[in-house]
Amino acid sequence: MLFTRTLAACAAVLGVLSCAPKEPERLVLFIGLDGASLDMVDDLRAEGRLPTFDRLIRSGISGPLQSWASKPIMSEHLRRGFWSPIVWTSIATGKIPEKHGVRDFVLPIPGTSAVWMGAEEDPARATMTLPELHGQAPLMLTMRMHSFGSAGAQSVQLLWNGELVDTVQLEDAWQEIAVEVTSAPVRNTIELVFARQARAKDGRKLAAELSWLAVTDGAGEEIFHLDPVLQREHLGRGFYPPRGQLTEVQSLHWRAKPFWSLLGDAGVPVGIVGYWGTWPAYPVNGFLVSSRMGIRDQRAGSSRLTWPETLAEEIAPLAPDAIDLAPTFERLHVSECDPPLIEQQSVLKKILIQDEYYVRVARELLPKMDSGMFSIYLRSIDVAGHPTLHWRHGQPIPEGCPESVRDIMDETYVQIDRWLQEILEALPRRATVVIVSDHGMRPIEGGGHHAPFGLFIAQGEGLRRGEVFRGSTVLDVAPTILYLLGADVPLEMDGKVLAQIFESNWLAQHAPRYADIDTTLDIKYREGGEDGFETDVSEEALEQLRVLGYIE
Repeated sequence: MLFTRTLAACAAVLGVLSCAPKEPERLVLFIGLDGASLDMVDDLRAEGRLPTFDRLIRSGISGPLQSWASKPIMSEHLRRGFWSPIVWTSIATGKIPEKHGVRDFVLPIPGTSAVWMGAEEDPARATMTLPELHGQAPLMLTMRMHSFGSAGAQSVQLLWNGELVDTVQLEDAWQEIAVEVTSAPVRNTIELVFARQARAKDGRKLAAELSWLAVTDGAGEEIFHLDPVLQREHLGRGFYPPRGQLTEVQSLHWRAKPFWSLLGDAGVPVGIVGYWGTWPAYPVNGFLVSSRMGIRDQRAGSSRLTWPETLAEEIAPLAPDAIDLAPTFERLHVSECDPPLIEQQSVLKKILIQDEYYVRVARELLPKMDSGMFSIYLRSIDVAGHPTLHWRHGQPIPEGCPESVRDIMDETYVQIDRWLQEILEALPRRATVVIVSDHGMRPIEGGGHHAPFGLFIAQGEGLRRGEVFRGSTVLDVAPTILYLLGADVPLEMDGKVLAQIFESNWLAQHAPRYADIDTTLDIKYREGGEDGFETDVSEEALEQLRVLGYIE
């Protein structure tokens, strides 16, 4: 009788059918390890050299994480492969590169993209393909263009789906041309026919230059935007390779929200440290230490290094220097015995300093998070693997180099294991731990190269223990992180919640929820005025990419 009365009282006061205690708010620790391979981890933990990895794998669930292959759009010398900034953005957004916008190691600063149009035959014609357009009528197509100076002012015919819709006068100064159009099913085609073109100094025949194209609906909402560099797949015949002022990947290039922004929208506290492409830092529901904060030459002179901006000054004293890392360099057998190795080892030293800095920041900030999601990104494995992985697998070492250089790769994993332990010790309470990598690495002649499978390790409440699973891709990480924190998963994500890593009872009590959520990330660039972020080019970041062979 007492139980019945109590239940009735609870229902009357709370408007619910039970007095079950509220489930405690969750804490998730997300660790990104660039280039980490599960087979390397297994080899070294079998030797007893990775106790932290070993403990997490034995008490949690692990498996290979399939990467995402793509062809960079700016780096002509790179083939289709598993390229870190592209894959890390897919990990954060749960989307393929064509949707999230990051499609190379370097991308143009927004607003600097342009592409020349022209052809050897006259009249020059340039064609573009657009998707089916949905929006309130009428639809307005706008293009920012100018005629090639030597060609002079000219008339341009604009054909929409094969029909002439307008003939406009194009001057040699930038201007915006707008025409009303009607969308066709599936796809739409634009053809520009130029009255004149002229030979440029480089030998090409040029008619005009296009900066961007946009379609707005009758309500004034932009429903399609074409950047000739980032969406070059829409360009057809009559276009030369596009160009722009190139910089390292920045937050301004992201077109989709990462999981930490979606969590913040759901009211979940977040803390982000060092994730690739997060400078300039932008508002989040917590704090963000951007990708430029870790290396002194990159943060010097840069603003918006953190969110809130005052955080940069607070964590600045934590920054280590080469003297602090001297014992680490010695353990890793970092050597300058080979001329090509000198540049690469110089980059490795900087990345080791960066990773140590991020770990120190984690030890400072993580204890202050009682719930929510904390993320940290460490890059040392990838940077160590490119110049040295082949030596681990028996390839000849250069004359004059010590035999110990064969151990650089192994010792880097051992150092990562030490850092993992330091981060785990900073947790304020029990948490779910998720560790992923963007790709693995394999030995090739002269170094190491990206391989198609990275790793996924997870340990915590509701997760299977001591098991190995398969069938996951980098697109599944963001949906799974959202699910772990009780947030809705956007239907437009290309990945899925990794249901197979959870106990069946847990899944029965915590069914994944999918919802129609707008995941557009709109971080605006400004050349002047008050709205948007200023940006610049980090020569230090570009030099790192050059040394590692990613750009020429």
